Amino acid sequence: MNKKKKVGGVIIMHPNHNNYGTSLQGFATVKVIENLDYDLRIIRYVKQRSIKELINTIPGLIRSGALKNFFHDYMKRYDRLLHKDYFENNKIRTNVVNAFKKKYFDNISDFYYGFHDLHEGSKNYDVIFVGSDQVWGPLSLYARFYNLLFVSDSVPRFSYASSFGVSDILPWQKEGTKKYLDRLNLIGVRELRGKEMVENLSKNKAYVVADPTMLLSRDDWRKYTCQSKIKIKEPYILCYVLGERLDVRNDIKELAKKLNLKIVSLPHVDQYIKVDNNFGDIQIWNADALDFVNLIDNAAYVCTDSFHGTVFSILMHKKFLTYYRQQPTEKRSTHARINSLLTIFGLSDRIFKSDSLSQITQDIDYIKVDRTLGELRQQSLDFLKRGLNL
Repeated sequence: MNKKKKVGGVIIMHPNHNNYGTSLQGFATVKVIENLDYDLRIIRYVKQRSIKELINTIPGLIRSGALKNFFHDYMKRYDRLLHKDYFENNKIRTNVVNAFKKKYFDNISDFYYGFHDLHEGSKNYDVIFVGSDQVWGPLSLYARFYNLLFVSDSVPRFSYASSFGVSDILPWQKEGTKKYLDRLNLIGVRELRGKEMVENLSKNKAYVVADPTMLLSRDDWRKYTCQSKIKIKEPYILCYVLGERLDVRNDIKELAKKLNLKIVSLPHVDQYIKVDNNFGDIQIWNADALDFVNLIDNAAYVCTDSFHGTVFSILMHKKFLTYYRQQPTEKRSTHARINSLLTIFGLSDRIFKSDSLSQITQDIDYIKVDRTLGELRQQSLDFLKRGLNL
């Protein structure tokens, strides 16, 4: 008689935007768990707050940056109306990204409506874990979702490669953060700084594990990307820059001239950015997440300010340069995740300093990098199996 497979519930970032890293870490999580012969369901939560609940959460949300996020979302909608070309091109990208999510996520998703339904639904799983990306950002505390506060006490729960997305916990959130961290049976974080933050605040120990995308090898990714229909016939620099820095784009333009290469860009991924309008010799709008990986794999060089842009540059053995998305002096930046990733692999010299040509053309010892990656991958898989009780 076959032993019934356990059913795990996972929470992955699944917001309504076109960021490729978000889709890829979810895709990798699903594939890795499938390879472990474990039934996996993605837990999807549709909030249904009462007026009283909403009023009670408003002060905390405002103090934690909700107004800034609201304004950001408003400007994104305004930009779509104001800039016709951006609106039409963004629809193309949104459609292919949503098609990717529908293909790989929707058929293994369980939807819960309202917190009571979510809490009761948690009892349907043998274990629940929250996955990677910036799932523990300041605003996530109040939803009681990504921090697993909805999960029944009877259900084991853990985190895998979860990220705070910031370098410090806001003072008024420390008590609430400690509460959810102390409830977790096992804590895996993505960054070295995240480990420090957990252990400074919680009674639990934290383990730095690989981003889910790094649990799949270069050959694994090529199996999934071989059907990509986007082909660039001439050598190129792939530019995946999400921030608004004009100086970064100007530096990449100068670099391309020196290397005599075309720039292939993916403009306006997270939002409309004016300086993206005329940036890049070839602008790509119709790429889904796997097309994105394929574009990195076939690039001569990669320039990025993205965490996952850096991850896939490493995975695909590229010569690359990583720029800070904000100015290095910015206090509340997201630089910690980039610094942590490159420190782990001994690649801190890939952070842009001043001479991009000498930096990006410098050889990388990928034999050494792969040795580190292999060890981290095995440790991370062991951690994941431990969390799943395999």
